[in-house]
Amino acid sequence: MTETTILETRETKRSYGLGRGLVAILLLGLPFLGRQRITVTNERIVIEQGFWTKTRDDIEIFRIRDVVSKQALWHRLVGIGDVVIKATEGRSEENHVLRGVPDPIGVSEAIRKAWNASARPRTATNLDG
Repeated sequence: MTETTILETRETKRSYGLGRGLVAILLLGLPFLGRQRITVTNERIVIEQGFWTKTRDDIEIFRIRDVVSKQALWHRLVGIGDVVIKATEGRSEENHVLRGVPDPIGVSEAIRKAWNASARPRTATNLDG
């Protein structure tokens, strides 16, 4: 089975708030160039961030244990929120935060659907004949 993209989104400019937004405008918008880019496929979630130094984090779908959507009052007013992905890596648990994504409930549902599709057993074949 080939890897297919389910969802692509990025951290919105609205997630910076008024104070950081004014500083970003003064710096000619450079902080906005380094915001998170999120790609959800049927096999993994890719989180890319950074402007001067790029960081890429891959989370395998089968390692996900829980997905949580968080929206403060300010974020609900502008239609954004955070999605926290709890995944296991070896024996430890990791939390990955997708900051300021538009439609956080839709993003968490897309991740949940990908996780459910990967967790379901494939069609069994009878090897006994």
